[in-house]
Amino acid sequence: MKNRNGIFWGLFMLLSAGILVVSQLHLITYTLSFWTVVATIFLVAILIKSLVYFMIPGTVFSLAFLAILYAKPLGITAIVPWTVLGAALLITIGLSLILRPVLAKYHPWMRYGHHGNNWHNPRMHARFDHNIDVETVDEPDVNVSVKMGNSVRYVTSKNFKQANIDVSMGNAKVYFENVEVDETATINVGVSLGGVELYVPKNWNIVKQIDDNNMSGITEEGIPEVTADSPTVTVHGYSSLAGLKICYI
Repeated sequence: MKNRNGIFWGLFMLLSAGILVVSQLHLITYTLSFWTVVATIFLVAILIKSLVYFMIPGTVFSLAFLAILYAKPLGITAIVPWTVLGAALLITIGLSLILRPVLAKYHPWMRYGHHGNNWHNPRMHARFDHNIDVETVDEPDVNVSVKMGNSVRYVTSKNFKQANIDVSMGNAKVYFENVEVDETATINVGVSLGGVELYVPKNWNIVKQIDDNNMSGITEEGIPEVTADSPTVTVHGYSSLAGLKICYI
């Protein structure tokens, strides 16, 4: 993680310097305003970060917004912004479906395989047409996969170890209030174009290791009450054009 952050910031600084120098020296025929330069640097930052972390939504939509920003020099003013954004959404869906096996290599929490709540589970597909997919899970390892839908999971494990939550263009609520943890546990989150809400006991010591620099945000609700006996639960992963909410109950 630290090495990737170093690569990101290094490339970001180099490209930012190049953009600023070129814009001030007027080496291109198209005049760039100050805010255009700022927006360009911001979008390029998202693009580089998304490429480093193999995040399709951040990559595609940053390119889409850059195309909208530079529609005139690119000669695509005839394409209205909503067309570009609509195409970006379809490209994101298509690439996510095609490249899922490759992405699983870099995002381990996307790998499902041996539990009844596998993303290939027929029960999941049978419920696909329902507005909300609700399920209770009592396994030590919990897998949640949401694609263009809404899911609710009630975890009741007496020896909770790990949760893998993968959400794309959907929303997931996972309740951990009836869970017992033996010292430590891990919650892996990968969310893009959607939202995840985690309802955790207020006596949990939550350690956040989430990369949320891609037009995303992390919010917390409630007040944790951590003691010397509190288990440590690490929440890590990434969010891209998405939101993550941690609620202490």
